[in-house]
Amino acid sequence: MSTTVSKPVEPEYDPLPARVRAIIEEVIEDPPYFLVDVSIRGREGSRVVEVFVDRDEGISIEALADLSREIGFLLETEDIIKGRYYLTVSSPGADRPLVMPRQFRRHSGRPMRLVVRGEDGAEHTVRGILATAGDDDVELKITDDQPRRVRYADIVEARIELPW
Repeated sequence: MSTTVSKPVEPEYDPLPARVRAIIEEVIEDPPYFLVDVSIRGREGSRVVEVFVDRDEGISIEALADLSREIGFLLETEDIIKGRYYLTVSSPGADRPLVMPRQFRRHSGRPMRLVVRGEDGAEHTVRGILATAGDDDVELKITDDQPRRVRYADIVEARIELPW
């Protein structure tokens, strides 16, 4: 009788997202822009590359168009993405989660919904008005008398509460 032991299959590392991110960071290396996220979907020959860029004061459509041209040019010149692909460069928009302290600062005074992981590991939702956003945490005004500090490390998801 023979016993076969199989090793768990490790996911294959895909260097493409890191290479695309490096190109984008080269384009926006000078302030005031910062890279929020890069998403690459699909397979070789039919990929969709979504780039989310922002700046502290917000970003104009003209600036996004300029960045799109520059990023597209470098991606083509470096021939990083094989085959056809579709590139979109946009701001994150109010419906996307906030992922960087820099994004929180821009939304001071707006209603927010945070999914927070407690000390016991359980997740719960906290809603309030974003009062301040520091380097390590945010302060939400839950009621007029009750502010609450939440460390970024404890935030699972953060979204602006839209009025509709």
